[in-house]
Amino acid sequence: MTDVGQSRDLAFDTIDPRYLAFIRDYLGRYGLDSDRFCRPLPANDEMFFKAILPNYEHDVSIAGFKFVESTLRHFDAYRQIVDGALGGFANLGTVLDFASGWGRLTRVLEQTLKPSQIFVGDIYHDAVAWQEQTFGVTGVFSAPDPEEFDHTGRHDLVFVGSMFSHLPDGLFQRWLAKLHSFLGPRGVLAFSVHDQAILPPGHAMDPSGLTYLRFSESGSLDLEIYGMSYVTEAYVGAAIEAVSPGASWRRFPKGLYENQDLYVVGAPGVDLSGLKLASTPMGGLETATLLPTGESDYAGWALERTPGCEISRVSVHVDGRLALSVVPDRERPDVLAAFPNAANLPVGWRFRLQAPAGAVIRLHLESNSGLTGYAYAEAPAAAAMTYSGWSRRALRS
Repeated sequence: MTDVGQSRDLAFDTIDPRYLAFIRDYLGRYGLDSDRFCRPLPANDEMFFKAILPNYEHDVSIAGFKFVESTLRHFDAYRQIVDGALGGFANLGTVLDFASGWGRLTRVLEQTLKPSQIFVGDIYHDAVAWQEQTFGVTGVFSAPDPEEFDHTGRHDLVFVGSMFSHLPDGLFQRWLAKLHSFLGPRGVLAFSVHDQAILPPGHAMDPSGLTYLRFSESGSLDLEIYGMSYVTEAYVGAAIEAVSPGASWRRFPKGLYENQDLYVVGAPGVDLSGLKLASTPMGGLETATLLPTGESDYAGWALERTPGCEISRVSVHVDGRLALSVVPDRERPDVLAAFPNAANLPVGWRFRLQAPAGAVIRLHLESNSGLTGYAYAEAPAAAAMTYSGWSRRALRS
């Protein structure tokens, strides 16, 4: 395991070469230039160094892979909104990525849009300045109070990943009003929240519909304005109605990241009733056992979080070539401990395969939603290798 502190940037080319191979292949599945994406992660990036990295035992190789994975799942939601509500990227005007941090999503957007189309805003002004210098985008400096946020732009899409999931009552509504005001005539605002369904045990929902807990991954933001919030749909709906009476809006449970709900709200006159958005399938290997025959026995799980959809098959690729496909054949309710209130039961699968030690195994978790999730490992060289649960490790040796 390779450890790193927060005193220096993380260069992708310093992580385990196996994981770097997974990362480059994964980015290639999305048509992205991996060298452009894999610029160093700045040492002040709290999202990576204080949230993702500790969650994966401070192993920078695993955390680097999970950073890429979460970014691409984020982009899956983003492009569905662009395609479904705005006619595709070719018809897109300007966009604002608010609470953008150190540019996780910008690493993809700058390969999809012109830099002049991309605006980024954050309370961390050094993060905004870094994105301007690194990606050539336009930065806007945010503030603790929305009334102090000076921005007059109008955008087709204002996307706010994981900020409203941290706001207390009152500030939630004020930021919603401020960000909605940046929409152009055809614009949409998308933001994620923690639904009441994932409220930590031992806490009760406040009668207001928002429960606010004073802790977060940030080591610098005031806990009076940035903690952890959990909301009901009725609370969010009332906030939207107060900001823009009669506005068209949709809620997509588990629409962003692993467990956050995604809300999409239209500008006045924008109809979102037909908008559809699926969650990227998730899953991974748990065991790979080398058999006396030379084959390896692989087993794992998959989860489709989109209501009414299912994992139709798992296609197995070895060093980039399709080797076989299997259909999940069992239910895995034990996995629900990591994904509470999922729309569907997780499923399990198993297959046998002969592949040279060290070969890259890529799984395509194919859903009838039209989306595909990916999981990676390498063919075992020892009698048995165990892949830690819930895909927290892409491989373990």
